[in-house]
Amino acid sequence: MQNHPSNEIAVPASASVTAAAQTYYAMEEEQVVHLRDYWHILAKRRRWFIGVFWGVMLSTLLVILLMDPVYKVTTTLQIIQDNPSAILGGSSADPLGALTGSSELDRFYETQYNILQSRAIAYGLIDSLNLKEHPSYKEMEADNRNDPPEVVRQKYAEFLLDNLKIEPVKNSYLVNVSFKSTDQKLAQKLPEAIQGEYLKLSMTTRQQSYTLLRQWLEDELTRLGKKLEISERSVYADGRNHDFLSLEEGQFNVIVQKYVEVSKALTVAQSERAIKEAQSRQISEKGADAPLITNHPLVTQLRQQLIDLQGQVTGSGQIFGSNYPEHKGQSARMSELRERLGQEVRRIEASVRADYEAALRAENLLQKEFDLQKEKVIDLQNGLVQHHILKRDLQTNQTLYEGLLARMKEASIASTMVASNVSVVNTAETPYKPWVPKPLLFLGLAAVIGALLGTMTAFFVEYLDSSIKNTEELERNCRIPVLGVVPLADAGEVRAQGNHVDLIAHYKPMSMVGEAVFQIRSAIMLSVSGAPPQSIVVTSANPMEGKTFVAANIAVALTANDHRCVILDCDLRKPRLHKVFEQDNRIGLSSHLTGRADLEKIIRRTVVPNLHFIPAGPMPPNPNEFFMSSAFENLVRRLREEYNHIILDSPPVIGFADARSLSVHADGAVLVFRHHCTTGEAGRLAVQLMTQNHCHILGGILTMARKDLMGPGAYYGYYQNYHRYYGGYRSEGEDGSRKRSGRAG
Repeated sequence: MQNHPSNEIAVPASASVTAAAQTYYAMEEEQVVHLRDYWHILAKRRRWFIGVFWGVMLSTLLVILLMDPVYKVTTTLQIIQDNPSAILGGSSADPLGALTGSSELDRFYETQYNILQSRAIAYGLIDSLNLKEHPSYKEMEADNRNDPPEVVRQKYAEFLLDNLKIEPVKNSYLVNVSFKSTDQKLAQKLPEAIQGEYLKLSMTTRQQSYTLLRQWLEDELTRLGKKLEISERSVYADGRNHDFLSLEEGQFNVIVQKYVEVSKALTVAQSERAIKEAQSRQISEKGADAPLITNHPLVTQLRQQLIDLQGQVTGSGQIFGSNYPEHKGQSARMSELRERLGQEVRRIEASVRADYEAALRAENLLQKEFDLQKEKVIDLQNGLVQHHILKRDLQTNQTLYEGLLARMKEASIASTMVASNVSVVNTAETPYKPWVPKPLLFLGLAAVIGALLGTMTAFFVEYLDSSIKNTEELERNCRIPVLGVVPLADAGEVRAQGNHVDLIAHYKPMSMVGEAVFQIRSAIMLSVSGAPPQSIVVTSANPMEGKTFVAANIAVALTANDHRCVILDCDLRKPRLHKVFEQDNRIGLSSHLTGRADLEKIIRRTVVPNLHFIPAGPMPPNPNEFFMSSAFENLVRRLREEYNHIILDSPPVIGFADARSLSVHADGAVLVFRHHCTTGEAGRLAVQLMTQNHCHILGGILTMARKDLMGPGAYYGYYQNYHRYYGGYRSEGEDGSRKRSGRAG
């Protein structure tokens, strides 16, 4: 027995994806899509492409076989425009064209094309060709026997118009008129009759138009004549009432003159009031020191006299004293002079204030007069606006009256000259070959359309498919390395192995599946630096993804070189390993963890040398608690001492916590993804859940891979020539078994 103590196993750090791997994926260049990638998608989805392609082709072939032949006859008409502007407008100006961006000629021909497709033309064809006796009309009467004849006639007219096509010839006056029908004779007769019906309708319509035009012009002339008379009277009466006639003769109105004169007087009064107001404010602020007072001649003279007298009084007082008679007389004269000066100052102040008040009153009176004259001028202007409106109305009515009078004369002349503007250029010829169906053209178009629809369907199905399709998508979505791809075993191989297909690595190691398993075994052995992982959890994102199959065959592959391996069925919810090894499941892992069975009692031998098996045992109420217990930890520790490798077959990650709990006791985990089944979202979630427990994910395995659905890239292609390589060797009598001792990792 070869022992591998647990302390000799190189267990990686607690991260499932190392920093180097994260950097590698982060720095991975954006995937470039090449033309061959589209080809691989078409090759992978070729069933959809072929199904849609042949569906379109067969549908087209069925239509060709069941379609009645349709004949198409075309006649070419020449339509020339007359000069309607000479009759209706008399001018080359086109106001409607300026608004709509289309010319008069364009609108004319659009009108003619719609006339050719009108019901009036269809009714004329029914009557002129006596189509009521045609079998198609009789058939429509039979289908609508409950409808009145008018309704049947309308429906048949719509039937004719639906098969009638008008195609103008670019940059010409020509128009192609085509008609399609299953009746060869009707297809020829109807285009021939269209020209006559169109001409009759055109002449009748134009004659009616001229008649209506003359009547309308006569009524309009009478109405405008009366309106013109009323406008003339209104203009004259309004001008006389508001004295506008003098304005029209180039003279100034009295109101306007008075308004101008009052405005000038008000401006002068405002200027004078401003001057007087400034003088009054100056006197109020500075009093006797105001320049207006100090500069007054009389005030200046009195002040000078007062100054001289004051000097004399001061001198006499100092020489003779205050009781001197002459000194007293000078003092009395000085007081009198000072009183006179004060009176003069007060007089000037009163005079200035009086002038300011008079100027203010004059300004107010002029302002009132100005406002009054302004209102009169405004009333005059308002009345003048109305007067101008009346004059423009008079001019408009006069112009319309003169224009209508001229058109009346032109319409009277033009109504006597109604000429045809339609002629036949190419007559309708007898159709000898049906227009449709055209088998070669239809099948060619069907092939193109079928190929396009098939391609679109293939790409749309590929777009809707979010499952993992190849190893590149597995690495890109889940950010884990790929350990290998397990191809889908063919039906013959499955029937040959029978119940032993789950151990195909043992019973048929040289098969494609067996080779893939041993490739995965080599990748696992090299997935960790230092030493290979001893305890491995095998799980998947969802059920039914080949997890148990992978676990069993990896265990078989790990027994090479006489290595001892034990596989534990840790899927206590839905165990299946006991069926793979054809063992009893009454006593197993759950029995040992609950203390009801010893380890030696639950370990079973298998048909594979050096491979032992521990079944799940009875289903416990809460399996996750078992894997978190110390009993399970002790079990794993004992198995590490006795076996080289331990495989733990776990329940799916999504929905159950068992795999995450088992990862605590393992050196690494292997995630199984089913080809074209496991979605990228489920794969990312499984990796995320496992990494939350610091589980070291060794890598992922893509199972049940189909060659036709793998697409570019993955090393599934390495197995493509497998049977050819070993064909000669097997023909010499080799039964397919192989010594696993030679399969060193």
